[in-house]
Amino acid sequence: MTIISRISTYGLHQKTIGDFNSVQSHLANLQNQISSGFKTDRFQDLIGEVEQFVDLEGEIKKLQNYETTNAEGISRYRTQRVAIEEMIQVGDQIEDLMTLRRNGANEDKIAFAQQMRGYITTFARELNTNIGGRYLFAGTRTNVQPVITEPSVPKPVTSTIPDDSFYQGSKENVILRPRSGLDIEFKTRADDEAFQKIVTAAWLSIEGDGEDDDDKLVQAVDMIQQGLDRLISIQADVDGEILNLENINERHESLRLYLTGVSEEIIKTDILTASTQVAIDQTILSASFQAFARINSLNLVDYLR
Repeated sequence: MTIISRISTYGLHQKTIGDFNSVQSHLANLQNQISSGFKTDRFQDLIGEVEQFVDLEGEIKKLQNYETTNAEGISRYRTQRVAIEEMIQVGDQIEDLMTLRRNGANEDKIAFAQQMRGYITTFARELNTNIGGRYLFAGTRTNVQPVITEPSVPKPVTSTIPDDSFYQGSKENVILRPRSGLDIEFKTRADDEAFQKIVTAAWLSIEGDGEDDDDKLVQAVDMIQQGLDRLISIQADVDGEILNLENINERHESLRLYLTGVSEEIIKTDILTASTQVAIDQTILSASFQAFARINSLNLVDYLR
């Protein structure tokens, strides 16, 4: 009986130590989860969820890249929008000066050719707008200013026919991919017919002024009006692309936040659940300590009683 009693007590003693170590290890793990904010720092502990976690992280990274690229695209379009607004104002001033020149009473008072050359230069500078050294109206040749300005903006080959003799950019458009399966072209280049007509009209008006040829001045007014109409249409297109990119980015952000939440459910610690489990484990651990102390105090005399 004594031998059996001792073997039984030894078994209980060892089981209690095992329970004690197991609960203590689980408690330490929970406390580490709470302090770090993560369930684990090893992939092998994400049993059955590693592939899902990796896929989610990859998709989140892809969305972040799209958002960054689109933000740069939006900035590019907005800067173009400001430049186009300035060019419309310059175009209006050119038209006003032409109209003023056609009034014979003002012919010798307005220094027409000098003012018009100034407007041409100002217009060209807007077409040479850049961000960080990248020219926005140069097509894919973003490292070169698209409009020649030295020693002056070139005249068209034929004074009454718009051309792009002033242009030295690329004939290809910069392409942006805002999401999978969609490409957007930055179509507004300095060789667009809108800019050709405005520059040609300005030079034609200078020619008409020098020759005192009202027919050429009339033709210049008509040409710049066509150029301005086209430029306003370009402005509307740019506004539409800005809105389109902003909407796409909002969808990317919403999806990224959702996927981040799903990913965090896999890897992040649920503080409330973990804290509750810590309290439970501490209670179990305390009970294990008490049982362990009780077993250690047992002897044959206690059993015989």
